[in-house]
Amino acid sequence: MSRNAAVAGAALAVLVLSGCGAAGGADTSGAPTPSSHVEFNSIVSTATTSSADPGTDGGAEEPSVSRPDGPHRKAYLQSLETADKRLTADPDEAVDNGRNGCLDILRHKPGPTRIGNMQQRFSTRVPDMNPAAAQAVLAAARPYICPHA
Repeated sequence: MSRNAAVAGAALAVLVLSGCGAAGGADTSGAPTPSSHVEFNSIVSTATTSSADPGTDGGAEEPSVSRPDGPHRKAYLQSLETADKRLTADPDEAVDNGRNGCLDILRHKPGPTRIGNMQQRFSTRVPDMNPAAAQAVLAAARPYICPHA
């Protein structure tokens, strides 16, 4: 990844984490932000896994992450495209990778594991993905795919 792409990825992470709004002003871009997202019932839900045996472990529940609605999907993909166009070469794959990143968050995996997993998920499209870019993807996924995580 070029130095410019790494800088863009880091800048994206800062923007996403700061809510993407202008200081002291309202965001007029029309894109959903973490503070203006639309509530929908099952962003993050729990589903009993098929391998769970209620007799042995009380029915362990596995977290699941719903697909983002149209505006959230678009905002997520735009965030990724800003960091590196290769991340959105297959939009459905990019969304699935973001959902899997949300699962890592919900499963309380350590930060380095989340970043390493994200680098691996995008490795075929972005083989030179650095940790800052992986963190930018996670930062974009959080408000648009799993805001309740």
